[in-house]
Amino acid sequence: MIHIAIGQCGSTGTAEENQQEMERLLLQAVEEDPKLDLMVFPEYCRYTPASRADALDCAISLEDPDPFIDRMRQLARTYGVCLIPGSFPERAGERKVCNTVLTIGRDGEILGKYQKIHLFDAAGYQESSYMQAGDALCLVDTDFGRVGVLVCYDLRFPELARSLCLQGAELLVCPAQFPCGQPLPARVDDWDLLIRSTALTNLTYTVGANQFGIVRRDAPFGRSCVADPRGTVIAAASGRNCVVHAMLDLDYQREVQKNLASWNNRRPDVYCL
Repeated sequence: MIHIAIGQCGSTGTAEENQQEMERLLLQAVEEDPKLDLMVFPEYCRYTPASRADALDCAISLEDPDPFIDRMRQLARTYGVCLIPGSFPERAGERKVCNTVLTIGRDGEILGKYQKIHLFDAAGYQESSYMQAGDALCLVDTDFGRVGVLVCYDLRFPELARSLCLQGAELLVCPAQFPCGQPLPARVDDWDLLIRSTALTNLTYTVGANQFGIVRRDAPFGRSCVADPRGTVIAAASGRNCVVHAMLDLDYQREVQKNLASWNNRRPDVYCL
C-alpha cells in the first residue's frame, strides 16, 4: 500500500503565511498517518504571481540557494516523506519563467523536476506572454513506485498522461490552481471529470491537488481528490483548507489493468498522434 496525502490550501495570504499553512498541513498529515509516503500540494500554493512583472520578480533560480526550497527539503528529510510542494515560478532567462514542480525524496534530495508543458493561452489568458513551456516528461522513481507529474491545464491533453503511463508511471499526480471560471462558464465539473477520466482511461491512480480560496480575481474551488484505476473517487476534500488521505493498492491496479486489458489491446499502428 502507498500512503498518500493531499494538502489542500490556497495562496490567499502572503508567501510567508501560505508557507506556514503548508507546514501546518504537513505536520497534521504525518501525525494522522505515521506511515505517510507522499504528500502533494497544489500549483502555486505558496505564492500566485499577480502579473508578468510579479512572476519575474518572485521567480526562483535553482542554481542558487533558496529559503523555500531548502525548507521543503528539510521537512521531507525530517519527516521521512516524499514531498511535492506544489509549483513555483522558476527563472527562465531574463524575460520568462517556467511553472516548475519539484519532487523531493524522503532524504531531502530532489528526485525530479517538471516544467509545465501546456500553457494556458485560452479564455482571455496568455500564459505564453511571460511563461516558457517545458519540453520534457517527468517520471520520478521513488521507493514506492514511479510517479508521473502533470500541472493543471495539462489534464486537458490526454496524450501527456498516456505518454507518462506508457513510460511506466504507476501513479499520476497533478498540482493545480483550477478556478471556478467566473466570469467564464463554471469549470467545477471539468475538474472532476478530468481527474476521473485520466484515471479510468489509463487504469492508473490519479491524484489532483487543487487550490482553495480567493486568489487574486480567481476562486479555486478545491475538490482535491484521488481517483482509483476504475475512475472511482476514493478520497476527496471538502470546501476548506484540509488534509485528504488515501491508500493506493498497486496490486489492485495491476489486477484492473490485466482484467480490462486495454494496455494489451492498444492499436498504435492506426492511431493519429
